[in-house]
Amino acid sequence: MLMDTHAHLNFKAYEADRAEVIQRCLAKPMAVINVGTQFKTSQEAVELTRQHDNFYAAVGLHPIHVFDESFNPGKYQALVNDKIVAVGEAGFDFWHFKHLKEPYKIILLHGWGGSKEERFFIWLEQELTALGHKVIRFDFPNTDNPNQKKWLQKLEQEAGYINGKTLFVGFSLGGVTALRFLEELDEDVKVGGVYLLGTPTADLGYNELKDFFKTDLNWGKLKTACNSYYIYNSTNDEIVSPDHGQKLARELDSEVTVVEGAWHFNVEKLPQLLDDIKQNIKNLNGILPTIEEVIKRQKEVFEAHIDLALKNNLPLILHGRNGLAERNVYLEMLDILKAKGADRAVFHFFGGDLATAKTLVQAGYFIGTDGPLTFDKKSEELQAIIRDIPLDKVLIETDSPYLAPEPFRGQRNEPVYVEQVAKKIADLKNLTLEEIIEQIWQNAKNLFKLKG
Repeated sequence: MLMDTHAHLNFKAYEADRAEVIQRCLAKPMAVINVGTQFKTSQEAVELTRQHDNFYAAVGLHPIHVFDESFNPGKYQALVNDKIVAVGEAGFDFWHFKHLKEPYKIILLHGWGGSKEERFFIWLEQELTALGHKVIRFDFPNTDNPNQKKWLQKLEQEAGYINGKTLFVGFSLGGVTALRFLEELDEDVKVGGVYLLGTPTADLGYNELKDFFKTDLNWGKLKTACNSYYIYNSTNDEIVSPDHGQKLARELDSEVTVVEGAWHFNVEKLPQLLDDIKQNIKNLNGILPTIEEVIKRQKEVFEAHIDLALKNNLPLILHGRNGLAERNVYLEMLDILKAKGADRAVFHFFGGDLATAKTLVQAGYFIGTDGPLTFDKKSEELQAIIRDIPLDKVLIETDSPYLAPEPFRGQRNEPVYVEQVAKKIADLKNLTLEEIIEQIWQNAKNLFKLKG
């Protein structure tokens, strides 16, 4: 049977069409292991197992979330049943450390009919750049007749990597665009602050704005994506009335700052806004962990996952990502596994070198490989690894919704695309697709103790 040993159909990316995606899995037919990355997504992965025979789950706290959630083994233990086939994904992630050293990125978003040349945007960029921060301001397309999809695409293109050191300043419709953008973020992404100036919460009666208010704002998701919202209204704003600011404040657990005589923020400077940004950054710096603190917490949580797996006689799904030149995340995880006596695990989405892969396989662990194996460029080393290591130590994954394989590259991934990974392995191993699918199924049964 075709098997995707690592997917996230429990993620928000499938909220609109999860049933259709699952139906494509059932029609294949195939089996899927959906993996939790926090307690909530672990619960949702478990729920999917109750609805579908060939769906299994893994429960755990992803290493990038160890400061977002306190790992409570008892809560995760309560999720364990006979369709929970692994603990994880757990481990170390050193890649995100580089972002701890980056400057804060402040993205300035103009409104309907406006441009990046708003006077207070120019002033704000000068002030923030002088403090060492990175400021991004750009023009949305067709500002007189704005289209939500195109504005969001432009924002995504210009914003790049989003994390807790990203701040948004949105004026009027730019504020709405920031909120719509946050609605679409993955569950594991949070931003540091959002500043909303004269931002409407509903259609103001203009046909040009209706596209942005076809659905209500998802307040729950917005509060998940950011903990710090700053709301500003002008005393003489005849376009966006104060009740919009009051609603924003009420729904986002914030307060309204009233600016005297700004008339829809047609001003040159906003000292209060600058002060708020500086204070927020100071607060964020105060809670931003050091690299040493992150590694220490990740190690503690990783060891707790191992204990939970051993207690339930379950294997581990491991997340490892390098990012520190002087350290090998996989070998550090291997040392801990050996010390704890955990001999059943898969190194999910392996991104190390051939020598490390051979060391892990010789120690008895599995290597998980995903969509990038099918890429023509920059995948030579990964392909060499899969070509060289024994097939009985390989598992195939999608890590849906991320990194779809060719020919679906750039699209949202889904479990049925795992067949493309199997085809690539067949090419690399000079075997038939059927032989690969059967061996991978046997590998999955071996590691996860699947029936059938």
